[in-house]
Order: sequence, then C-alpha cells, then structure tokens
Amino acid sequence: MTHRSDRPAFTLIELLVVIAIIAVLIALLLPAVQSAREAARRAQCTNNLKQIGLALHNYASTYAEALPNNGYSGVNYPQDHSPLARLLPYMEQGNFYAAINFDIQMGHPGSADLPTELSTVARTLVASFLCPSDGNAATIRPYTLPSGAVIQIAGANYAMNHGSGLNGVFHPGTESDGLCWVGGLVRLASITDGTSNTLVFTETLIGPGTSPPTAAATPMQDPRAYRASTSSGSASVADAVDLGGYAGMAGIVTGWNGTRNNNWLRGSVPDGPMLNGRFVPNFGAPDISFRSAKITAARSRHPGGVNACMADGSVRFVKDSVARPAWWALWTRAGGEILSADAQ
Repeated sequence: MTHRSDRPAFTLIELLVVIAIIAVLIALLLPAVQSAREAARRAQCTNNLKQIGLALHNYASTYAEALPNNGYSGVNYPQDHSPLARLLPYMEQGNFYAAINFDIQMGHPGSADLPTELSTVARTLVASFLCPSDGNAATIRPYTLPSGAVIQIAGANYAMNHGSGLNGVFHPGTESDGLCWVGGLVRLASITDGTSNTLVFTETLIGPGTSPPTAAATPMQDPRAYRASTSSGSASVADAVDLGGYAGMAGIVTGWNGTRNNNWLRGSVPDGPMLNGRFVPNFGAPDISFRSAKITAARSRHPGGVNACMADGSVRFVKDSVARPAWWALWTRAGGEILSADAQ
C-alpha cells in the first residue's frame, strides 16, 4: 500500500510576503550599487584632473613657468587654441598634438568657420578631457558654423580659470584676475595667493549641441547644460541673476543655446573650455552668454559639488554649498584673500 504525501504549496499571502521581501532588498541594494558606481566615476574624474594638473606643471617647466593659455605657447599667437590642446604632449598625446596645425587661425566662433585643416582633430574625443559622470560626454555634437554648415565636434568637461567674474570681466580677450585669457601670460610666480589656494581647472557640463533657439520663457529640459543668450552681459545682470536665479533673468533672456563647452580645441567662450567663477557650483539658473562674453558656474553630475584641480596639481571636491566669498577667492591669483575650511 502506497502513501502519498502532499507537499503544501505557498499560500497567496506567503507568496506576497516573499515578493515584498525581495522588493525591499532590491530597494536597499540599488542605491548602494548606484552610489558605488558614482564613486568610481568620481574617482576617474579626479584622476583626469590630476593628469591635467601634472601636465600643466610639465608644460610650465618647459616654458619658463608660464601656464598654458589661449593663444600662448612660448610666444604670442592669436590663433585661440585652447589650453587643453597645448597640454596634449604632456599627457602622452604627442602624436595627436602633432596633428594640430597651431599656425592656422581658428577665427572668432561667431563669425568664422572652423578651418577644414582642424575639423578632424576638433571632432576627436579625448578621454582624459571627459568626466564619466556626464553620461553623454563621450559623444560628438552637432555644431552650426556661421556659414550655416553643420559639423560634428567634441567637447570637454574641464575648463580653465578665467577669473572670479566679480570685476565684470566676462570677455575671454580681457585680462582677468584669474589664470587664463586670450593672448595672456601668467606664470606660477604670479600666483601670490598660493598655488594650493588657487583653482586652475574645474568641471563643466557639455551641452547637447546646436539646437533651434527657444522662447525666453521656455528653458530647455536641463538648463544646467544650456546657456541663456541675453540682451546684456554686464556686472549688474550677473548680480541680478545671482540673487534671483530665473527671476533675475526676466526681461533679458532672448533664447537658449545648446553649444555649451562643445569645442575642446577652441579656447574662447562660450563654446570652449574656459570658465569664470561668478556663480557658485551647480548654480540653479543656466550660464549667461552675451556676444563673446560669458557669466558661468562650474557644473558636474556628481551629487553635491564639483572637482577642482588646484594650481599645485592637487584635486579637491568643492561642495555646492560653498560660501560665495570662499568660492570667489579660489578664482583669483593675487586677491589676498584668507581661505577658511568653507572653500572646500
């Protein structure tokens, strides 16, 4: 005689409990996994900036302690190639550097097409210039030339210090209280605030590329990756936006543009790797551009702040909550400010 033992099945309530436990475990583990991935991306970003900082000092050793600048490489060139382009041979990119003809003038971004001889290098992505947290950084972007032709170019997530912006100097061709302007020359010895107290490169976001202008009242889906074209670019405008955010832009914004830091090869703003520190990191309102001038903020996809490479080659993480005076002090080379722990 055989006996059959029936194995009891899960009841509906037991099944729901198991599903609920699994859901809770996933909910607990997913943020930890995401956090670990971001920590790895942030570490890679830090390494990129350390590499740039080391290259900067090797460059300075070659050129009598001069820093790389827009239009400067030992002698004065007006071609407006970016500081990042000049660092390439010190980042194990000597062959790529040799492909750039620095004798060809790039021309003004608003009135001159990119020379054909430079178009290939301009659309080449340089891994060390890209932050992995900016998810779409490793993608070439569309760029409309003054002639109307659309080309593809590569951007950069790291930009050089064009000053605090407090003195109303927003144009790339005007000498600033920072370290970089077109045709300028700054040596390490002129950083009297101390190289460990002065920012030289920091993070920025790459815009999606050329896009049709939108109405002033309709900002793009991610305003931090765009810049606002305005009818004025004065210090009073910067003050109004700094205090009022979007409200401070009322009446001055004429449209939105996606060509934000889209061209790693060209030194000038608004599309090249150069920033001022007028707005605090990851400022809620977008950057402002007025003709060739730009009022900017350092920006990143890292939660809570941005990485910054100091002039001594070290890298620190600066929080979004940094006090404005402490943040501005990091952008001046000889401001005489006394930095506290708020500056990090």
